[in-house]
Amino acid sequence: MKRLVLMLLAAALAAPAAAGDFRDETIYLAITDRFVDGDAANNNLYGDEYVPGNLRYYQGGDFRGLIDNLDHIKGLGFTAVWITPPVMQPPGRYVNGSQTYDAAGYHGYWAWDFSRIDPHLESKGAAYPDLIKAAHAKGIKIIQDVVLNHGHGGDTHPSVKWHNERGTVRGGGKTFDYYADDKNWFNRKGPALADLLDFNDENPEVLKWFSGIYAKYRDMGVDAFRIDTLGWMSNAFWRGFAAEMHKGKKDFFLFGEAWTNDDFKMLGAYTKLSPGEPMNSSIAALDMPLSAMGDWGPLEKVFKGGDYAAVDGILKHDGEYRDPAYNVTFLDNHDKPRFNGGNGEGSPATAEQYYDALNFYFTARGIPCVFYGTEVRMPGGNDPGNRDYLGVAGIERARTDPVARHLRKLNALRAAAAPLRKGRQAPLLAAADQYAFRRDYAGETAAVFLNKAGTPAALKAAGLPDGTYRELYTGVTATVRGGTLVAEVPAHGLRVFVKGIIKGLPWELPGGPEAK
Repeated sequence: MKRLVLMLLAAALAAPAAAGDFRDETIYLAITDRFVDGDAANNNLYGDEYVPGNLRYYQGGDFRGLIDNLDHIKGLGFTAVWITPPVMQPPGRYVNGSQTYDAAGYHGYWAWDFSRIDPHLESKGAAYPDLIKAAHAKGIKIIQDVVLNHGHGGDTHPSVKWHNERGTVRGGGKTFDYYADDKNWFNRKGPALADLLDFNDENPEVLKWFSGIYAKYRDMGVDAFRIDTLGWMSNAFWRGFAAEMHKGKKDFFLFGEAWTNDDFKMLGAYTKLSPGEPMNSSIAALDMPLSAMGDWGPLEKVFKGGDYAAVDGILKHDGEYRDPAYNVTFLDNHDKPRFNGGNGEGSPATAEQYYDALNFYFTARGIPCVFYGTEVRMPGGNDPGNRDYLGVAGIERARTDPVARHLRKLNALRAAAAPLRKGRQAPLLAAADQYAFRRDYAGETAAVFLNKAGTPAALKAAGLPDGTYRELYTGVTATVRGGTLVAEVPAHGLRVFVKGIIKGLPWELPGGPEAK
């Protein structure tokens, strides 16, 4: 433990943040179609893709629904919204050739035309630029999910309306056909995801094409890209794409998904694609190994009765990343069962288990991301059960849900102190139900104490800088002499002691188990 502390503290005083540093943000992930239906007129444009209650099909959420409810997201304390890919999807339902699967592209990951916005999302006064402008007016950044690995599925049954165009994808005024590929646009070497039309990352013209398309979204005002399926294309391709995006906008934030919960070298490689500052060179990691996704995330067991020792087993690999404070961390997302489980998949979670998990994610290194519906403990099994509709009714429920209240508190805590957003992290103590660590940034220190037991716990940490600390949850002050701090931490609670500048009065905002 001592050696690990010394290693992590060697770089404890990080350089001052660049302008627009994304470590200052917290992220709300919304599947646009599942957030709020703001305009019913754009729900069933082709006559077969909108089936209320069938989660494989469109449920009506759109940009109008987002614009009208940005105050909900802001009220929870989030400063950025990650929306699923907004590009145009196939014009109608998809049925595979064997008729064993049918769905619609409500989620945005089956691009038909990369340069056009899907018409299910836009309406008068609520086009994509309108959403960006409305979000920015409220101090909220827009993160666009982007997919460069593949287009839509090409194995269609003849009953599909677009069957005769099943091999075509579009963008930048050009059309490419998988079944007449005279420009070597598609990959046939494998592996490929399902029947999705797989692009050839070895063709430099493909990189040029995508760079031109996505530069326009960047220049439209999008603040960051979340990149899908990093692991399915070469690092050379991603190095080129990142370079092109950063040419046009310094500090444009990129983070991406590579499916692993234990290959730290692979994840770390994306953060080191090119030399330079993290915000203007490479691609930050979506921190899969630190997730608690149902039946897959390593931390699910920790927050459902397991031992905190597993956390140190993951964080000891932080040296693989250029700066793990830029990793995007998350409880769960749209690919696995929700933290609360559902339909016999995953496992249910109590409000207290939500407190415990969120207490960790909002104080530990990384940029916390919360999946829509977490604020009302939305249940959900595997896809598409984990993608239920929130709607106005869900937003109303959040007004009184204790987890929503706690999210407001945690966002306020994190916003109050720079070390919680940007600091290097080093462990202080670990027990089955208690965990403590310090985060250091530019001469300031935060000491975080977590307790996931059902009873209060007195925790003691040594090796801290002497001085006066303010506790962010309660507002009390404490003096550290001889490097030792003792904290009484409530059941399923946290205490965060900060030696440094504190913005605002987070202790005046109620929230968490103590507020019940």
